[in-house]
Amino acid sequence: MKATGQNQALKGLVTPPANGKGARLGALLLEQGLITPEQLEAALAEQRRTGDLLGRILVERGYVSKQALGEALASQRGQAYLNLTEAPIDEELVRSLPEWVVAQYRVVPVARTEDEVLVGMVDPTDVEAMDVVASQLGSRVRPAFITEADFDWAYSRFFGAQHRAGEALEELSPDGAGPRQAVAVVEAAEEAPAVRLLNSVLADAIRAGATDVHFEPDAEDVGVRFRVDGVLQERLRVPHSVSGAIVSRVKVLANMDIGERVRPQDGRLLLSFGGREYDVRVATVGAAFGERLTLRLLNTRQVLLGLDRLGLDDDQRRILEGLLQRPHGMVLVTGPTGSGKTTTLYAALSRINDRTRNIMTVEDPVEYRLPGITQIPVREKMGITFEAGLRSILRHDPDVVMVGEVRDRQTASVAVHAALTGHLVLTTLHTNDAASSLVRMLDLGVEPFLLASAVVAAVGQRLVRLLCRRCKRPGPPSPEDLRALGVPEPPAVVYRPAGCSECGGTGYRGRTGVFEILVVDHTVRDLVLRRSPATALAEAARGAGMRTLRESAARKVLEGLTSVEEFRRVLPVEE
Repeated sequence: MKATGQNQALKGLVTPPANGKGARLGALLLEQGLITPEQLEAALAEQRRTGDLLGRILVERGYVSKQALGEALASQRGQAYLNLTEAPIDEELVRSLPEWVVAQYRVVPVARTEDEVLVGMVDPTDVEAMDVVASQLGSRVRPAFITEADFDWAYSRFFGAQHRAGEALEELSPDGAGPRQAVAVVEAAEEAPAVRLLNSVLADAIRAGATDVHFEPDAEDVGVRFRVDGVLQERLRVPHSVSGAIVSRVKVLANMDIGERVRPQDGRLLLSFGGREYDVRVATVGAAFGERLTLRLLNTRQVLLGLDRLGLDDDQRRILEGLLQRPHGMVLVTGPTGSGKTTTLYAALSRINDRTRNIMTVEDPVEYRLPGITQIPVREKMGITFEAGLRSILRHDPDVVMVGEVRDRQTASVAVHAALTGHLVLTTLHTNDAASSLVRMLDLGVEPFLLASAVVAAVGQRLVRLLCRRCKRPGPPSPEDLRALGVPEPPAVVYRPAGCSECGGTGYRGRTGVFEILVVDHTVRDLVLRRSPATALAEAARGAGMRTLRESAARKVLEGLTSVEEFRRVLPVEE
């Protein structure tokens, strides 16, 4: 009876092979009308630049859903496709297969029928894998193609951090003895329990697309949270003894003082996972209930986006590209922490890095390596501040200078001087909008006549989460929605998050930027000279055609890319 019930539950989830064997993936998706020629061209250009898989790029760009990609890949191979995240997986069956078999052959047994086992396989043509699985399970194997993303999801579910936490609790002694010494951050079953748990947490974080991992001690235990698409999500809780062993392990890898548990420390380690390299920034500090650990995961490929990937409207992209072709002047990029300013600056530098100009940067820290560009990290203990680094750069005949952040009067003064003496200067500030960045520069002590001559534009930005393409649901807007959006023509429908297996139940998958670009024209320049308030500067820019942050975000709501709820979260009405 159990097998019969599972057969019924699985019916419709295994898609029979379609007639697409041998076709190129891009051509297949075009033929099925799932992507446009322009989207394929953009994805192929990114593939040439990064070497990443075309299917992964198409999903990350939001051009196709994971389901559609899986069906197309299966069709390309002439194989049946199994949507693993929707299948009723028999957990007992999965755990009856040794973990090393699952990991090595990338297989997931799903259900046992009367005479065979349905097995999801990343490579259903792997005869050796089928023989090993059949031998281990004592049954004939019926293979079905699953995507790598689905396999990663299943592996995290059944052998990920939550599973490792239980193992560590059983194996670690109550006194919280530290882990054995190890030299690499990789998933390995023979490592100490805390090491395996740390590796699983990092693997789960990377698979989830997290940018930060937080270990937060409280009175009872330690919470582990991931920041995904800008929002923190709690993933598991571990005992203090396990957390202490994990912190010690990280400190060893990051060359930090393992004996210091109160004073704040910073470190760094490199992690390779899934063919990608991650620069992990480590920070620890003693808190009321133990040592707090924060890991920032920086994926080099993820940040090297083109200007077309940032979320700029077509007219905004044309304006920004025109600004980047200027021989001199200052472009300010502004927004709160975590609004994507660094990504915008790197995209801008990549756009103009044609080897005809000398491009140099001073950053704190250097987050991503840009080929062909000289990048100088701030080292305040050695006297290399933003100001000192910038002064040094100006002695190396630069054409373009990027200053990671203007924090003080001295740096602002040198940056303005550089923009006035024949250099294109790109830098960031922490203000709410583009107009406020000009006022902030005045507050830092820059003379109005110098600022008015140096700054050519200010770019304000935010990041909003994108609705999951698969599960977003249309509905009529409420009066509150219309008031928040403030659009002249009320939309017939807006889209809202629902939640599905592809987005982890959040209703969102990925993020995009919303921008405003204040170009300093004669009117704005005159207002700067008179030290006018930010409201006057913004009003003048709007009169000249600037689309504000709220208007840009509202447009993305109307296009069905994000929700009114996300609009309100990122740009609250009181702002």
